[in-house]
Amino acid sequence: MSEPTNKFNFNELNTLAVISLASAVSLFGAPAAVITGHVALQQLKSSGQKGRWMALVGVVLGYLGIASAILFTIIAAILRFRYGHDYDCMYMGGYDPMCYDYRDTPGPMPYPTIMGPDNMRD
Repeated sequence: MSEPTNKFNFNELNTLAVISLASAVSLFGAPAAVITGHVALQQLKSSGQKGRWMALVGVVLGYLGIASAILFTIIAAILRFRYGHDYDCMYMGGYDPMCYDYRDTPGPMPYPTIMGPDNMRD
């Protein structure tokens, strides 16, 4: 049986390029992906190692993750500013009784949506 001639040597890969690609998959690892990707690209210029594509993909995905986190933060701030505290008081399909203003309700204070008179403990 003949030996295959097309073997890949994993020892020639740059470790930081692999770390950059692996950490770029998660949103929380995006800053680490950018940092390790840039360092790996600098190392790959001088060494004869492989893994340039991993470092580039890690850097691009890392920057996209950081940009999307900033964008979602801005959108959340706009929604909070526009809709006020009601956006934070939603839970389990109803309103949080601690956020509801009962001064506008005539009569006795209503029970919260989760605990009614039948569900109260002694």
